[in-house]
Amino acid sequence: MTESGYPVYWITENLATGPAPMSYDHLDHLKAVGIGAILNLCAEYCDLHDIESGQGFEVYYLPIEDEETPQLQALDAAMDWLDESIYLGKKVYIHCRYGIGRTGTIVSAYLLRRGLGSKLVKQKLKKMRSRPANFYQWWLVRKIGKREGRLTIREPSLEWKSLVDLSPFFTDYENLLIEIDDHLKQNGVEVLCGNGHGRCCTHYVEVSLVEATYLMHQLNKRLHSAERQAVIERCGVANKSIREVRRISVDQQEDFSRLYAGRNIVCPLSKEGVCLISPSRPLACRFFDLLSLSRETTADFIDSCHGRTREISQGLFLALVGGLSSHERISFPLVDVASGKFVQSFFHLLADEAGRAKAKVP
Repeated sequence: MTESGYPVYWITENLATGPAPMSYDHLDHLKAVGIGAILNLCAEYCDLHDIESGQGFEVYYLPIEDEETPQLQALDAAMDWLDESIYLGKKVYIHCRYGIGRTGTIVSAYLLRRGLGSKLVKQKLKKMRSRPANFYQWWLVRKIGKREGRLTIREPSLEWKSLVDLSPFFTDYENLLIEIDDHLKQNGVEVLCGNGHGRCCTHYVEVSLVEATYLMHQLNKRLHSAERQAVIERCGVANKSIREVRRISVDQQEDFSRLYAGRNIVCPLSKEGVCLISPSRPLACRFFDLLSLSRETTADFIDSCHGRTREISQGLFLALVGGLSSHERISFPLVDVASGKFVQSFFHLLADEAGRAKAKVP
């Protein structure tokens, strides 16, 4: 529970419950504690979910009347959304009016879905404010418990844990981004790519391994479900154009980057001229704003930044795979990162590395 007038009861690091936010200050407080998504159960407040969405939260609205329970199909759909949100690293706040009965029913259903079993769920909620409050809510929980069963093949877990702690690599990369932005400010560059102009958004961009991993993390965490789906659809359109440009480039033996720029293919992460991930945009986009500066100074600075990015990427590869890559530089098209396709490319790279290593064995 937080030390404020707006209680937030944390069940896990990414899942919290509490009463309905009835003021903008309350919504601001939820943002301040890291909440990025809300599962709203209040049927009595028909516009609250719109207000929450308007304040920047990703909202799933499952209206349930007070003292009532949801239909199983609607509940399953909400659980799918909750599972996805937590998997993507969002912190989710579940609430009804007071954060007790309806909230406790949904939370119990989620814990059962994660394999805790009825006894463990009761223990988990024993000291919690949120718990089923009447016969019908307990009956639904019991019904779900029988359906889901208890996970026995391994210890049930409420969170999706990465096998590798990415935070040290992300911190090093974020520090580099801060240095680049400071360099831009010191040289009087105030109108930035993706947040003032979109001239760079029609250029072909590839990113390093740490950039790709960081960007995917930011996209998953910050974009709403509908926004992510729209980005993926735009990636499909862009990839179709990219394949066509590559074919023409090979047939006519012309420079791919020049042909690409001439096609005016807009980056899928650009929406109405604004970058959806402007604070996290990759190095290539930031470097575009350096072109107006001294060419010699700019080239040295860019080379230095690329060198540091390669070092961070090599360290990340070692942490992920347990060995060093034979490739001096690993990169992925930004379009593939935005769509998530780069993960498949990364596994193909690992298979290629394994094949080369096997071929070297006498």
